[in-house]
Amino acid sequence: MELIRQIKEAETTAKKMVEDAHKNAAFSIENAGRQRTERLSQASQNRRQKIENAQTEGQKQGLAETEQLKAKSTQAQQQLEQKANTKIEAAVSTVIDFIKKH
Repeated sequence: MELIRQIKEAETTAKKMVEDAHKNAAFSIENAGRQRTERLSQASQNRRQKIENAQTEGQKQGLAETEQLKAKSTQAQQQLEQKANTKIEAAVSTVIDFIKKH
């Protein structure tokens, strides 16, 4: 009798161990899937953040370059105006001198 009880106890313990192992395996699989999903989500968020940072940096650089080009353009325009004014003054003087002579 004692032997039968011990065998049944051993069977019950073995079944419990198998059930626990199945539960642990299912939990591990579910947990691994959840962790994978979380890692993929985090990677996606990181990628989006890097893209946004790159866009922001590109805009800043673009604005800085635009300002530099505007400054160069303004300077070149002023130099051309000065040259034109000098030539216009010389031309006006030449015309006035011509008119005075004739």
